[in-house]
Amino acid sequence: MTDTIVIAGAGHAAGQTVISLRQHGFDGRLIVIGEEPYPPYQRPPLSKKFLAGEMELERLWLRPEKFYTEHNVELRLSTRVERIDRDRKRLALSDGSQQDYDKLVLATGSRVRRCDMLGADLPGVHYLRTIDDTLAIQEHFRPDAHLVVIGAGYIGLEVAAIAVSSGLKVTVRELADRVMERVVSPELSAFYQQAHREAGVELLLSQPPGTVIHGDTRVRKVVDGDGQEFPADFVVIGIGVLPVTELAEAAGLECDNGIVVDEYCVTSDPDIFA
Repeated sequence: MTDTIVIAGAGHAAGQTVISLRQHGFDGRLIVIGEEPYPPYQRPPLSKKFLAGEMELERLWLRPEKFYTEHNVELRLSTRVERIDRDRKRLALSDGSQQDYDKLVLATGSRVRRCDMLGADLPGVHYLRTIDDTLAIQEHFRPDAHLVVIGAGYIGLEVAAIAVSSGLKVTVRELADRVMERVVSPELSAFYQQAHREAGVELLLSQPPGTVIHGDTRVRKVVDGDGQEFPADFVVIGIGVLPVTELAEAAGLECDNGIVVDEYCVTSDPDIFA
């Protein structure tokens, strides 16, 4: 049986891989390497109950931390895989160390799609994907604070719903003529639009391009392409995600808007899964 399996990434997929490997009898060395300081956790509550303050941090964990000790799983957190040496089956890590593997699982997931509009790098402009992202957004939650959400997808609408229920004044701006245009039917879009407006969200669709975020030491307002101004104490941008493929591409693995695998999740290298 394989001696050492290393999992690059410590998100939901990594956690479930660990659970399944142990459940199915793998008793070799199992190492999880993740950039965040947290054990594998579920992300969906980040924009819902956890953002609302209705869920404790530890309830996000896929398994209690003691699970990994009890099942001889090595968690190497706050660490990133920098390079894969496929010939030597060796990983170069961000802390300067190296780690050999017999089989490697790439569970690197996705990252937020960042906005290139002017002012998007100002303090007070946020994206939401990680625990730390949610904690940073929560710091702005106070009654009557103005939030502008750019993008009316799942993340944008969920953040808007939690924020308005917490007493914030919320404006959602979307280029398309309906919310979640790419993923739901027009009827379902209409349902969510009505629900958000009835809850008090200012939902603006078919917005002109050319939006700019203004501020000095932090964000102050959002100005659209027609010059209309929206006061903003903070901004949340939710315009989708991109697959994290740089590590795989640098290693020479086949990628095509993601890491290419077969029906068994095997990449173009038979010793690397994704």
